[in-house]
Formats: sequence, structure tokens, C-alpha cells
Amino acid sequence: MPKRKRSHAEGPHDNEERWLLTYSDLITLLFVLFVVMYAISTTDVRKFVALAQSVSAAFNADVLQGQQAISIDNGQDTTIQQDTSSSGTSPVQSDLQAIKAALEDYAIGQGLGGEVEVGMAPQGIVIRLNDALLFSSGRAHLDDHALKLVSQVVNIIKPLPNAIRIEGNTDDQAPDGILYTSNWDLSTARALAVLKAMIDLGMDPSRLSAQGNAQYNPIQPNTDDASRAKNRRVDVVITYPGDSSTPTTAPLAMPSF
Repeated sequence: MPKRKRSHAEGPHDNEERWLLTYSDLITLLFVLFVVMYAISTTDVRKFVALAQSVSAAFNADVLQGQQAISIDNGQDTTIQQDTSSSGTSPVQSDLQAIKAALEDYAIGQGLGGEVEVGMAPQGIVIRLNDALLFSSGRAHLDDHALKLVSQVVNIIKPLPNAIRIEGNTDDQAPDGILYTSNWDLSTARALAVLKAMIDLGMDPSRLSAQGNAQYNPIQPNTDDASRAKNRRVDVVITYPGDSSTPTTAPLAMPSF
């Protein structure tokens, strides 16, 4: 009877399926990313800031929480004023950071450096739009380009529950046309034009109000053409509790784009 051959014990060999562990980790991380993206898919500025704060905590780095206000002018950053507020996590501060971030890309992409400002005032958050972006001289009609900018602003502020006040402001020069005989008429007509456009774009009318300040709410002395150009503007004021409903004369505490 022939003897059965003994089988030799196989030696250790490399596990050729170890790559599956890395692959499964990658799939898990992608799944988490998609869940987070879905969770913030609705336009909610407070969710945007909450995500930024979570990422900041996870990586131990500042995300949308800079300690200095930055001016973005045609794509170049310039430090203009330090934000010393200690209430960086308050609703108004969170909303401010999110609104600024949302408008930043649009302003740079459209070449609007220095013409759009977002910042803090005693009344709340102010989106300051230079009148040259919205109106022809002495007019209060919004063309298609101006409506595109107003639509962008509406998309950002519409999810917020706050009341919105639109303020029209002029320089100290009288209107150069027959449609408006005084700066009171012109500034009020411009504020109403923006208000009506916002309603047409889906804003709740009960949240809106309009105010014309004529030349009596300057942010710079009307001593030269450059200063007068700064004073001709429309301010979109997002009001918060404690608002005294006074005009936004103070310089903004956050930067322009």
C-alpha cells in the first residue's frame, strides 16, 4: 500500500485585499460629505456658518472667523479695520459672516470691487449698494443689470426672519432732470424701486419698508466728486431687536468687497 504524501505547510503570504479597508474608509467619508451637502442644500445662511464653525473646530483652524476685517477690491485683499467684537457667535455676527461670504464671490466675479459693502451699523447688518450699480443719473428705474444684483441680494436675505429697511440716499446736488424736483423725491423713489423689485422677486411685503434720506445722511462730506459718489447709495438694512430705525450714517464696521 503506497504511503500518502504529506503536504507541506504553506508559509505566510501577503494579504492582497488590504486595499479594501482604505477603499471602504474613502466611501464612508464620501457618504458623510454628501449627507452634509444635502443638509445645507437649502439656502440658509445660519446653516452655512454652523458648517464653517464645525469645520474650524475639526481642523483647529479659523474658517470665516478672521479677527481682521478684509477689503476685497478686484480680487486683492487689503486689511482696513480690525473687528474687535466679542460676540462672534451671536446670531447677528453669524448672519454677517454668512452674508459677506455669499456676496463676496458675486461681487468679485462681476467686477464690483468697492461698489458693494457689507457691514455692521447700530441698526443691524447693512448691505450698501452704490447708486451707479442701480440707477442712471437722476433716475429711479432699475435696468436688467441692476435687477440681477437686487435678485442676488434677495436670494441671500430672504431666508432670514428679520425686517428689512431700504434707504435711498443722495449727494447734495439737486437732481438734473424734470422727473424729480428734489433729492427727497429722488431718494424716496429709488428706495421704493428697490422695495418693489424685492417684492416681485418673492420677498414678503410685510417685512419691507422704504425710507428716503435725501442728502441728509452722508457717510462722507460732500466736498468733491469722489465723496459725493460714496454718498449716492441705497442701503439695505437688516434690522435686529433694539433697532432705533435711525438712518445708517455711521461707517460700516466690516469691509467692502
